[in-house]
Amino acid sequence: MKKLLCALAMVMTMSFGSMCFAADGGDLNAEQKTAETFISVFAGQEVPNYEDFTKGFSDELKTAVTEQAYSKMQRDVKVQMGTMKDAKFYSFQRFDQEDRVTYIASFDNSNLVAIVLSFDKEQKMTNFALTPMQQHNQQAAPAK
Repeated sequence: MKKLLCALAMVMTMSFGSMCFAADGGDLNAEQKTAETFISVFAGQEVPNYEDFTKGFSDELKTAVTEQAYSKMQRDVKVQMGTMKDAKFYSFQRFDQEDRVTYIASFDNSNLVAIVLSFDKEQKMTNFALTPMQQHNQQAAPAK
């Protein structure tokens, strides 16, 4: 009987724990869909049109990123960093008033670029940043 109660308690604990871990999954999925549309602009393949690109944006970000700003951003990134070769999901951070989704990408002219996207509590993108990162080589110092 004790083994049965122990096993039941363990199963219930594991079930409760898995439900707690999955609580943010729906939010992350919605935010990643918007993030992937945003990132696809730099891949050099089929670029989404402006309406699809801004579908997951907050009203404030839509007014800041006009069609002209969208075209300019594409050109500027292409000139400064080149075409994106690869992008990988890096982190999801949850704060009181916003969420942050970060991807690490590699471009033709920049090996590492952090793409950080901020979202409000309604899963609407409120801000973004593309930041080139420095890669440090950690070679052992010569022995003396």
